[in-house]
Amino acid sequence: MKFAKAVVCLVAGTAMSLAGCGSGTAPDPKPEVEGAPSDQNVGERIFIDTRFAEYFAENITGTNDPLAAGDPVVAQVSTPAGVLPGPFAGESINCRSCHFVTEFTGVTGARNRTYADFIEHSPMPRMINGIQSTPRNAMQMVGSMQPHAGPQFLHFDGEFNSAEDLVKATITGRNFGWEPGQYAQAVAHIARIIREDDGNNVPSNTYTHGLSYGKIFLSADPSIPSDSRLPGQYRMDVTTASDEAIVDNVAKLVGAYAAGLLFKQDGLGRYYASPFDAFLRLNHLPQQPQGGERPQQYAQRLLTLVENLSSPTFVDAKNGSFQYHDQAFLFGPQELEGLKIFLRGAPNAKYGSQHAGNCAACHVPPNFTDFVFHNTGASQEEYDAANGAGTFLQLEIPGLAERTTNPDAYLPASANHPNATERFRHPAVAGQPQYADLGLWNVYLNGDMPNPQADLKQVVCANSQNCAADQGLATAIARFKTPTLRDLEDSAPYFHNGSKGKFDDVVNFYINVSQLMRQGKLRNGDVELGAMSLSADDLDALVAFLKSLTEDYDDA
Repeated sequence: MKFAKAVVCLVAGTAMSLAGCGSGTAPDPKPEVEGAPSDQNVGERIFIDTRFAEYFAENITGTNDPLAAGDPVVAQVSTPAGVLPGPFAGESINCRSCHFVTEFTGVTGARNRTYADFIEHSPMPRMINGIQSTPRNAMQMVGSMQPHAGPQFLHFDGEFNSAEDLVKATITGRNFGWEPGQYAQAVAHIARIIREDDGNNVPSNTYTHGLSYGKIFLSADPSIPSDSRLPGQYRMDVTTASDEAIVDNVAKLVGAYAAGLLFKQDGLGRYYASPFDAFLRLNHLPQQPQGGERPQQYAQRLLTLVENLSSPTFVDAKNGSFQYHDQAFLFGPQELEGLKIFLRGAPNAKYGSQHAGNCAACHVPPNFTDFVFHNTGASQEEYDAANGAGTFLQLEIPGLAERTTNPDAYLPASANHPNATERFRHPAVAGQPQYADLGLWNVYLNGDMPNPQADLKQVVCANSQNCAADQGLATAIARFKTPTLRDLEDSAPYFHNGSKGKFDDVVNFYINVSQLMRQGKLRNGDVELGAMSLSADDLDALVAFLKSLTEDYDDA
């Protein structure tokens, strides 16, 4: 794929084999075919376009004219290297403003990103209902659309079950500066940009040969290059199509683009770009589940194999190197010990209840996510830090009937309830104990968010959880989607609230919350936390393993 490298930068094998047979040789993986389909190219152009925001609509002099003054929200970017000039300074916000990739290549401490920004809560263009930033950390996008069994959920709280719904809500919503009551204005403005675009802008020149959106959406001219000529399902005449149909098409195209944002895999769907992946290949260990094998079963089979690996072949500089990271391309004895701790649940036949991370219960290899929701205790930690130890356990949370009767008092703002307080989709604030982030609780059984409900019902009431009372609403409290751990270094800070900046912080967090879970002091805590048995002795090995999942993601 071509990506935003032309946007202003700040600085210029077989899977089945027996344990213990580490021969040190393995077939090289075959890279995926390069070059993006036309729908993804057009989707990326839309993803980069800065003209869909409310700020542009308010300050427009002409559809194809630059702004006289850019939105201050994109003028600068906070990074670990300090506050830097924003890559979209002088323009208005776009999708890429919160989902960076190569804009900071070469900046020490910033580097490449996996479609994420660097801060706890991404800024919004304008204050709406007293809120100036997003309630959550910008979840990295790479791998979010990885094909898998089961429903698709997007955003930390599962608000969307399709990329199209997410895109449409984003570009017509407050992340782009639109208030809940401005949906019609947003749709009309976006449709106007598509209709009146003349192709004379950077995204067009980079991705679609300077062609206007109107020509590309129609795709009737046979001279249009194949990488910009859309398949039939996307074609429309924007001069006669309704505003709503145009915006729906925009959302579908960006959704197609998002579906192509995957970590490197070969033609059989096997990951190959990290030191961990290289270790599996070198030792002829299975890289993915067999046909009919569930990912959790694969994780346990892999654990058995690595526990019994008698003479492992380790990964070092002769097996690869990093272009964008200053760490060695390495999977050695410490990383192997970290892998074992990561995969072990408690009790373990060999180690009893010691050195068991039980991490793979949720971060299931090879994707290192189960794509569903868990309460790790991150919201409770945040709330207690703001309001005092034990206060989250005492927080009054309404049942379904009360929440349904008084949506403005509890639920997120929407077109139906534009003045809702969002008190339970809000970071905890010292001195204001009404604010907490309850994650999935805000979405599940929320009539303003109908599309994901059938799928959510499957996962909320899974594993024999009690759904008799309020259809399981209480079991949704403080649950958030499991992020992938692949190339984790390029998506910090971690957790839905961005509260942890380093791997060490994450491991220490789990040491603490697993103890709270066993003591019965974690509200609605995930049962898998109780099977964790970690101590400070496990920290270095687990951190080394997490680093071995790094790869040089550069969106090319």
